[in-house]
Amino acid sequence: MNLTQTKIPGCFEIHHKVRKDDRGKLVKTFHEKTFQELGLHKDFPEVYYSVSKKNVIRGLHFQVPSQHHIKIVLCLEGSILDAVVDLRVGSPTYGEHIIIELNPAKANMLYIPEGCAHGFYSLSEKSIFLNQTSTMYSQEHDMGIRWDSCGIDWPTKDPIVSKKDKNLIEFSSFDSPFSY
Repeated sequence: MNLTQTKIPGCFEIHHKVRKDDRGKLVKTFHEKTFQELGLHKDFPEVYYSVSKKNVIRGLHFQVPSQHHIKIVLCLEGSILDAVVDLRVGSPTYGEHIIIELNPAKANMLYIPEGCAHGFYSLSEKSIFLNQTSTMYSQEHDMGIRWDSCGIDWPTKDPIVSKKDKNLIEFSSFDSPFSY
């Protein structure tokens, strides 16, 4: 695995080694010892995936303390634009975002630290997104900010967004419980 620091402190793009042969390919997305050697969190008790059609935006989601979490996210099929927004007061990139294309051809994923909002846009007719979290889902701690309130230049102004995500608060109204 090759680790690249993004402009958001603690947020890394990880590129995997891809092993190919006449059957196809093999990609190891997680290896506890390698994560430990890289100084990354290595305990992820919850893993789930979502399937999205083209033009879907999911997010921008996070959990607040005491159930805030680190995420590892990747795209298993199709292609997505993955967005991370730094919500940590005192961070040099507070309120800033990154967007990175994730897809199986690039064999990449994002390691997202606590205190960041996350979302993505589906570029393909079908995208399968995988998410590992360092804490389990907690409805009481589940929060988000509106997808269109952080200055992200999404590929569309008219995406498919869930009712829940449409009703999230705007970034400018969010009183962050996170600190850097």
